[in-house]
Amino acid sequence: MTALSKWIKASSYSGPPRPERRTAPGLAAYHWTGSGPRQFDIRDISSTGVYLLTRDRWVPGEVVSLTLQRHGPPEKVSERRFSVQARAVRWGDDGIGFSFVLPTGMDVRLWETDAKSEEDAAPGPDDILREFRKAGALAFLSRISPEAAREIAEFMHQGTSDFRILSAVEIALKTEELLAWAPDSSRLLAHPRVVVRIIEDGSWADPDWLQHFWANLLATSCTVMGNDESNLPYVYALSQLTPIHAQILAVVCSKSTEPRTEHGWTPSHPPSCSAQEIITRTDPREHVRIDRDLGHLSNLELIKKSEKSSRLATLEVADITPTRRGLELYARCNGHRGAVESYYAAFSTNLYDLANE
Repeated sequence: MTALSKWIKASSYSGPPRPERRTAPGLAAYHWTGSGPRQFDIRDISSTGVYLLTRDRWVPGEVVSLTLQRHGPPEKVSERRFSVQARAVRWGDDGIGFSFVLPTGMDVRLWETDAKSEEDAAPGPDDILREFRKAGALAFLSRISPEAAREIAEFMHQGTSDFRILSAVEIALKTEELLAWAPDSSRLLAHPRVVVRIIEDGSWADPDWLQHFWANLLATSCTVMGNDESNLPYVYALSQLTPIHAQILAVVCSKSTEPRTEHGWTPSHPPSCSAQEIITRTDPREHVRIDRDLGHLSNLELIKKSEKSSRLATLEVADITPTRRGLELYARCNGHRGAVESYYAAFSTNLYDLANE
């Protein structure tokens, strides 16, 4: 018997029972080769592995990267796909079986349901992807803050609405992407209080760009020591903002990132914004309530508002400027930690455009 034959025969080992595998209609796996992405049909999938229908054969033990998504062209939206490492473990007449090489602490829970019948329990491709993404988010959060792992897991699994779970998952995975190329990324930790507050408060965020704000707050909370709580005031401030509030703050603070005169400016005296700018650069339909929104931002000490801007309907120069606290919040929401002066002095990109897509 050849070594390859022995390997194929060994795949039918009599160890602990494998997790249940089920068919997953509509779900596909992409593998990127030198010539581009190739789509493979999935015969069945479990929490620990997947069987691909293909004539291709990988070397036993070879690890490849697979992207799970719905059938169709490669997804550009990250929320609709999930990438995972997988190791070739067995060949079949119609394809090849892989076992997932999951990050430490990643616990995928497919097929766990209280449904009365298998037909009721049959998940669609979106359900499978959501479970993989949630498991990946929990593994990442457990890594950067082991002390918060239990509380976050309870939040994700017990009684939380699907909307909030999905939002929390996206914040965590966006943070993981942001930290992927950071120095000492594998050693970065975050204070558990900060992690819990960001995940729970940020889970109400709906627009993708606002989730980016929360993700950047979490990313800038991570240090090698893991004891930094300095972002807590910004977490509280951002939790008090609706999307329109955050848009207005982005308009006012992004004014400070535009080209400046040779005399420049300092964070304590940034350029002002007119009412017309705020209305046209946010949502013109909301202009009747922008004055009230400005009052809310002013109460949070994120902007200063002059007396003559009490009524924006006149579209006069409102002389609305961000406070230092507002500038610091905006800088943290764009992934900058440290002195606020250095962020605006070396400004290169911001998320204002995302807020207006």
